[in-house]
Amino acid sequence: MAYNSAYLRKVLDFGGIVGGALWVYDTADAVATVYAAGYITDAGTKGMRKGDVVIHRRWTTAPPAADSEVKTAAGTANILLAGTIMYVMGLTASGSNGEYTADLADGTAISVTNT
Repeated sequence: MAYNSAYLRKVLDFGGIVGGALWVYDTADAVATVYAAGYITDAGTKGMRKGDVVIHRRWTTAPPAADSEVKTAAGTANILLAGTIMYVMGLTASGSNGEYTADLADGTAISVTNT
């Protein structure tokens, strides 16, 4: 699955002198794909900055497309497989249009279990 800008959203601004933001990204892509250089292609347009925090939520097939998809019993499709917290380590200019790609840290896994 390729990067889909619609599933990356800012959920919190930290404020303060240094600032920063918390982002959530939903995808079926593995974490290694998401933190690969150049995966997030519109970091500048989105307003990402070095030091921002990204929570990656990995789903079995695709991110839920409707509210009804997240109001189902555990273990029914579409299943939340994994979570990872990553930091934006830097931004790289990507062309003459003033856009930037994000370089994400490898991340720290968030255990997703249901016992």
